[in-house]
Amino acid sequence: MKTSNDDLNQGQPEEPSLIKMVMFSTGYFLNTYLMIAFNNFVWTFYEGELGLISIVSLWPIYMAIANTLYIIWSMLINPVIGYLTDKPFKWTKKRGFHTPWIIIGAIPTIILFFFIFTPPQVSGIESVLPILIYYVIFVFLYDMSYSLLQTHSFGAFAAHFRGDTTRRKGGILTQVFTLIANFLAITIWSLVIDPGNPTSFTIAAFISIIILLCSLAVFIPGSKETKVIKERFIVGHDNSDKTSFFKTMKMGLKQKNFMLAVFSYLTFMTAFGLMSMNAVNFVDDVLQEGQYIRSIGSILMLLSSFITMPIWARLAKRIGHSNTYAIGLASYGVSLLLNLFIVNAFQFYLTSILNGVSGSLFLIMLSPVLADCYDEIAVKTKKHHQTTLLGIRNFFVRTSVIIQSFTIAIIHALTIYDPLDVSNQFNALVGLRIIQGLIPFLFCSVGALIFYKWFDLKGIKKQEVTHKLRELGL
Repeated sequence: MKTSNDDLNQGQPEEPSLIKMVMFSTGYFLNTYLMIAFNNFVWTFYEGELGLISIVSLWPIYMAIANTLYIIWSMLINPVIGYLTDKPFKWTKKRGFHTPWIIIGAIPTIILFFFIFTPPQVSGIESVLPILIYYVIFVFLYDMSYSLLQTHSFGAFAAHFRGDTTRRKGGILTQVFTLIANFLAITIWSLVIDPGNPTSFTIAAFISIIILLCSLAVFIPGSKETKVIKERFIVGHDNSDKTSFFKTMKMGLKQKNFMLAVFSYLTFMTAFGLMSMNAVNFVDDVLQEGQYIRSIGSILMLLSSFITMPIWARLAKRIGHSNTYAIGLASYGVSLLLNLFIVNAFQFYLTSILNGVSGSLFLIMLSPVLADCYDEIAVKTKKHHQTTLLGIRNFFVRTSVIIQSFTIAIIHALTIYDPLDVSNQFNALVGLRIIQGLIPFLFCSVGALIFYKWFDLKGIKKQEVTHKLRELGL
């Protein structure tokens, strides 16, 4: 018997319990830890730690080409994964529409993450091709499983958290675990790795496996969907017209507010990725400090984020999700710009504090803003498309890796940067500062301005979407 909209509205649950919200938010820990560790250390490991840049001067360009290949693959596979798994199957009706896919994606992702840091043990010029092929194959496989995990981890937010108040709380909690993941990933890796010793990176990857498996064990029950969530999904699927993959893609691309949110998130991820991929070299060569200062910096960033999050939540309630989001993106860019000028550990710590203050302002609004966009599209199509839309979002956001890779590779090539020997490399050190500060600032500023000017899912329009969503039982 088909469930009616009235039945769903009457049975619609209250706000999820705090324990449930916390357990669900550990999924953001899992995803963020993987992202932080990958962005911060994979490029550094393959570009400099294996010594290939000393053998082949264009090795960074080869790595950038390899990243481009896997990103093209990722851009193609992400929307397909979202579309194919964004529908009820007989077994998902019983187990849930997100949790089973989370498990299927998470386990191979964690295993493959470790193997990325165990390339073939070869040396000399003959090592270039085997290591490049190894990297491409394992990153291809890793990205495919990570895409499945990420799509359903983030796609479930809109289903579990409904209403502005709940979404603000959910945004804060997910941001808390995002920051904890950032702190642990940076701290553990910075304390374990020893630049110039590739084995230390493998050890850090093994330690990470244990942490990731523990977070997954907590996230799985947290992601479990209630009967009402499942029924809403089924009603939306049964009551809507069946659409092809390409028609669904076209529908998503035509949604102005959704695409503005995607573009602004792309600028953030590009800025964040540049800063992350460049961080080990920036600390080691520009500041000439030990990697341990990144651990201290991450602690300060974590504390500053926690202290200011309640303030930002009140600000969002007063001026709206989208305005807070735009201010956060712009201020994050300004905080990164300071990397052009800092010269010692103390200034690095001050910059880390500002990164935490501004980054939390943006990130606590990321999930609420995207969830609002998903709701707008659900009202227009009378069906939820969260995982498909996550696939489309990932399609565009993955391009940030191409931008990051070629930006770093080109600047390193132009400045003749060798991470194993920075003596008499003034231009190379200036290049590292530009990667760490100026370019991220420009991306964030452009993203914030465009989003602020044209995003209009706010005020009365947003209230109408919420009201219509309830009427449709979605």
